[in-house]
Amino acid sequence: MLSLSRARYHNGVKVADRDVSWTDVRQVRRSALQLTDLWYLKDRWDDLTTTQQDDLNTFRKALRDLPQDYDDPNDAVDNWPEVPDVSQ
Repeated sequence: MLSLSRARYHNGVKVADRDVSWTDVRQVRRSALQLTDLWYLKDRWDDLTTTQQDDLNTFRKALRDLPQDYDDPNDAVDNWPEVPDVSQ
């Protein structure tokens, strides 16, 4: 699953956090939503537990709400929603 990180590394060591733009956030958010779209196909959706369905709905809502919940794209990335476990 896609997520966005602000961490910058040099020789494997974190050296700083980079700034991101709302464009960066929207691109990764769009991809994450597209990847989870497949779980909403009836045959796949019916195979999920109620908890997995709820977790997936919560994750997608949190992704959609990022621009309303955070004024700064860096804050949105720092609070990126946790990807639910929908593995079978």
